[in-house]
This record gives sequence, C-alpha cells and structure tokens, in this order.
Amino acid sequence: MAKENKIAETLNMRPIDEAKAEEQNEEQLDLPVIRQETLPAIQSDDKNAEENLKDIELAKANIENIINLGDDAVKEMVEIAKQSESPRAFEVVSTLMKTLLDANKDYVEMSTKKRYAKEEQTTTQNVTNNNLIVSTADLLKMIKDGNE
Repeated sequence: MAKENKIAETLNMRPIDEAKAEEQNEEQLDLPVIRQETLPAIQSDDKNAEENLKDIELAKANIENIINLGDDAVKEMVEIAKQSESPRAFEVVSTLMKTLLDANKDYVEMSTKKRYAKEEQTTTQNVTNNNLIVSTADLLKMIKDGNE
C-alpha cells in the first residue's frame, strides 16, 4: 500500500479507494447543473458602421457622376463616329459603352451593399451558451445509459 501511495503522490493522483468514495458522494448530491448565458455575438461599433455607410454613399455618388458624364460622352462619340465613319471611332464608342455598363453594375452593387449595411446595423444576433457542469462519474453514467 505504501508503494501505491508513493506512486499516487508522484503522479499527483488520489488512491482508488478515495476516488470511489468521492464518486459515491457525488452521485448522492445530484450535481448536474445547467447554466444559460445569452451574449450578443456581434457587437456593432456605431462609429465604424456610420463610417462604412458614408464611404458607400460617397462611392455610389462618384459612380453616379461617372455614369452621367459617360452618357454625355457616348452621345458625342456616336456623333463623331457617324461623321468620320472611322472603324477606330466605333471601337472607342463600344469600349466606352462597355465601361459604362460595368459602372452601372458597380452602382447597383453599391446600392445593395448600402442596404445590407443598414440592415446589419439594425439587427443583432444572440448566441446562447449552455454550460453543463457534471462530474466524470455522472458523465460516464450518462454515456453508459446512452449506449444501452
């Protein structure tokens, strides 16, 4: 017995008799305790959210200005291309039209980003953390009951 105690002390363990006695005491106490916490998953920083909205609005306004200027430029380029009947002039017009189509897509994308940013600002998500505090004996007992 003295040899077992030395080993238990060296490995920082309890003797088996003490562990069994403790398990019996824990079973009598009915230890399973469930604690529930609800924490916000995303804590939105109002300053950053407002800044993002301002940036999106600025980018959207810039894209809108580019589209308006591009429309005027396309009209003038089409007139120049018709008068000169040059293939290069028509190529430039088609390139400008393609660029304007891309700018329109960017404009729509910015509108949706702005909408999602506003929705994100108003919604908060909650995460529920359930903690189960159980002794190892109870856990083993629960596992055994589940397997049967």
